[in-house]
Amino acid sequence: MNWSISMRLCLSLAAILCTFAALGPVGSTTMGLTGVPEAEAASPPSTFLSGLRGGPIIGMSDNRPETITDRRFRKSGIKRIRVLVPFDDVARGGVRRQVQDAWFHTAQANGIEPLVSFYRSYRSKRLLPTPAQYRYHFRRFRQRYPWVRNFSTWNEANFPDAQPTGRYPERTAQFYKIAKQECRGCNVLTVDFRADGSRHSAWWLKIFKRHMGRGPHRWGLVSHPDVNRHSTARTRWFLKNTRGSVWVTEIGAVNFFGRGFRPNIARQTRAMRFMMYQYPRVSHRIDRMYVYHWRAARGDRLWDSALLSVSGKRRPAYYIFFKAIGRRAP
Repeated sequence: MNWSISMRLCLSLAAILCTFAALGPVGSTTMGLTGVPEAEAASPPSTFLSGLRGGPIIGMSDNRPETITDRRFRKSGIKRIRVLVPFDDVARGGVRRQVQDAWFHTAQANGIEPLVSFYRSYRSKRLLPTPAQYRYHFRRFRQRYPWVRNFSTWNEANFPDAQPTGRYPERTAQFYKIAKQECRGCNVLTVDFRADGSRHSAWWLKIFKRHMGRGPHRWGLVSHPDVNRHSTARTRWFLKNTRGSVWVTEIGAVNFFGRGFRPNIARQTRAMRFMMYQYPRVSHRIDRMYVYHWRAARGDRLWDSALLSVSGKRRPAYYIFFKAIGRRAP
């Protein structure tokens, strides 16, 4: 979901740039920080749900580099983080590229395996690239961060209110095929599909599947609409209409969201229990689940599903999260 990410990044920009300066420049090297060629880098250790055999790997969905270095986050053992990246940030350069450099250098320095979900440009939410432009920007990203091997073609690609791909499933299918061509051997998700139960989303998925090419395919899924209603109906519909592995790339128990969900920690707590203990049982096809997000952002009045408050205070959802992954909450 696209909620005031620009605000969050601006608020922490000074800290980000300081982190970047301390770490040094990010170049388009093919060697990792340990001197191991990127193609040979070992997979990070996995975090699973306690007591659920065959359940999904648990990751975090978060755009703030300070999350990676938070001592409490490190205690979770999580080494997989999904991050949103505007499709043209690297080519634009300037501050936008510095923001990306800081995040990816921090991730690499701390052994994090990123899952990159591309999404709309900061220049305009209506700016839809051509296939040639998408290829160009994908190549620029790969040249700068060659060690990244997990991608989603586009975040919430079926959501027209927020993404330029929302009315263009055929064009998005072209992007998907380009990403697979440009990064053979990578994990490339079809898209992050927003399972909202709408007729538009059903139409979008039908057209996308018609043009996405031959499989096998790995799908991305955004499941906020289900878990915050204590439901699996939208997810089950999606599973019925797709085949292959599913990574739930964004899922969170909401404290507040716009006007529809007013601030309510008790409601968030109930949704978090459902999300961590019941939702993962919906299907063995769900291989990963990225929880959104770690800490609430100061000044963000649109969305909050964080485990920590703005001040860093632990919420009940924080303790539920650690208990579910079999870790003692620090």
